[in-house]
Amino acid sequence: MPEGESPPRLAEDQFYVALAALERRRLLYYLLAEQESSVEELATVLSGWNTTTTGTMHTAADWSEHRINLVHNHLPRLAEAGLIDYDPQGGAVQLVSLHPHIADIVRQSIEAEQQTES
Repeated sequence: MPEGESPPRLAEDQFYVALAALERRRLLYYLLAEQESSVEELATVLSGWNTTTTGTMHTAADWSEHRINLVHNHLPRLAEAGLIDYDPQGGAVQLVSLHPHIADIVRQSIEAEQQTES
């Protein structure tokens, strides 16, 4: 795809549904840096992120809730949108190759969130 051309996903509703939840944008942001992870690690990352943004410590129940939401909601939606590869049996999560425009959208979203928290 030529550099100035927009990725086809920008015309798909499923793409915007996948990015609608803050947790999914945070997952993609994390995966942009790490490329792959496990469901357990992602639950820990989301729990820690909530701790830093809310100032309250997370509990084992919070971690469990994040893990359940990952398995039953967030990871399947991201996989359906073609943004990640997800193996539900093994718990492996891997970022697919994202067009630079999509990676920028994810980064800008998280950076804007961080600015509003400051």
